[in-house]
Amino acid sequence: MKKLFTLLSVASILVLSSESAVAQQRYLDEVFTATQITYVPGIAYGYNFSQYVPAAMGGPMVIPVFSDIYMPDTAIDTETSRPVIMLLHSGSFLPPGLASPMGSRKDSAITEIANRLARRGFVVVSASYRKGWLANSTNLDLRRGTNLMAVYNAVQDAKVCVRAIRASNLVQGDPYRIDPNFISMMGVGSGGYISLAYATIDNYAEVANPTKFQYTADGIGIFGDSISAGDPYIDTAVVGNWDGYGGVATIIGTHPVTGLPLVDQSQPGRNIPLYAGIPHSVNMVINLGGALGDSAWASQGDAPMVSFHSRYDFFAPYYRGMVNVPIAGSFFPVVEVAGSHTAVKIANTFGNNTVLGASSLMDAYSTKARSNVHNIGNQENIYTFNMLPPNATMPFRVNSNPWDWWDANDPLSANETNPNVKAQSMLYIDTVLAFTMPRVGNAMNAVGYSVGVVEPSSFAITMSPNPTSSNAIVRVEDAKILSVQAIDILGRKMFDVQNIQASMVEVPADYWPKGTYVLRVETTKGYQTLKLIRQ
Repeated sequence: MKKLFTLLSVASILVLSSESAVAQQRYLDEVFTATQITYVPGIAYGYNFSQYVPAAMGGPMVIPVFSDIYMPDTAIDTETSRPVIMLLHSGSFLPPGLASPMGSRKDSAITEIANRLARRGFVVVSASYRKGWLANSTNLDLRRGTNLMAVYNAVQDAKVCVRAIRASNLVQGDPYRIDPNFISMMGVGSGGYISLAYATIDNYAEVANPTKFQYTADGIGIFGDSISAGDPYIDTAVVGNWDGYGGVATIIGTHPVTGLPLVDQSQPGRNIPLYAGIPHSVNMVINLGGALGDSAWASQGDAPMVSFHSRYDFFAPYYRGMVNVPIAGSFFPVVEVAGSHTAVKIANTFGNNTVLGASSLMDAYSTKARSNVHNIGNQENIYTFNMLPPNATMPFRVNSNPWDWWDANDPLSANETNPNVKAQSMLYIDTVLAFTMPRVGNAMNAVGYSVGVVEPSSFAITMSPNPTSSNAIVRVEDAKILSVQAIDILGRKMFDVQNIQASMVEVPADYWPKGTYVLRVETTKGYQTLKLIRQ
């Protein structure tokens, strides 16, 4: 095995419980403190042409895109090859202040998640991307076409960012001590759309052939050129391909203020390829909200995906449906998409998610997620939030992005659907990470890690009878049982006894409903998880 992460200290970070020494596991648990995290803001990872920089600001023009780095302090962390998680923020693909108080790589939820992941031992890259589209245009082609272009440009930027991360390891002296063999991506809201598109778009037909991605009438196109009905919104001769190559812009100098390239806009090309030849593959993607632009994008061999979604999200469907974007108090339908449940179901069916090993995970979050009433087919790798709109006549007033909170004084707060309670949002983030990290660990193990692998123990633990129609007895040799907890498939606690100090415990399963239960047994020599079947 390449690496074994089970016992650490703080300097090798060992956490002591009141009863026994319990090893915290790097990447699954927070093993660094807040003071041991290094924050490196405002790194320009790339630049490219943006059609929607206002003329008053000199646009359209080439703009930079930035990232912030969160990581364990290299003076404390001795690990020299650290996995990366890249974060992509929300914001409806518009600058903050136009549609939402969110829309920045410094959003509250992004910052919180970044710090929590860094404290687990990851290098976290929170990235911005090009924004802007004609969200409130009365012309459906311009509204839909520029929205698709916004997603497309953001995917190109994200791939540049992944290449830049690998370039820092390969050609820039490895300042962040990253492992180029494991880079994953988590997108929130709009970032969820980006992460799903990143994992699935791999040929031109996917963005050119569906009629919903084609102009419906002759007229003027996205870039002010003449178009015909049936032409695709995405013209790779202008914007390059989905990987950020081609459509090369003609450079005629540098901007006197920014120092970035000046593009000859009389020529067709608008794309500036960067970090050519460096891989941009990712090991998995995670979306908190968002959707897949088209179910046909998904194919066998795509990156594994884990999804979180509010069942009654008005703005991005859970199964399939229309994307609605709120602008200035009005809602603008954009395009029909495949929601998280559909995307994950397809990924599971193709076998893309096998590496995540979700079917073997019997923790409370996994069992609750797969048995959610809205999770048709008990799909693995999707966690559903069931919050109903408080008022059925106002379905848009629903907690669709429950992990977010923001400045209540922001005038756009009135447009938001969440209750904006930080403590509540933090609990949702608890759930997101508790569900995600075991799956991330399994994906890491596929490339040589040993996250969550329990070292061989010197004690034996048994449970009998199993299956049982009454009670069961848990016994341990050469150790003492300290506590026993049992949960059902919905994550409900059925039994919880602490401070036992015995070699045998009777589990009173005789009054439990028939089914499967997970027992977590803590002993003086560590933990073990057992499965009990009640007949």
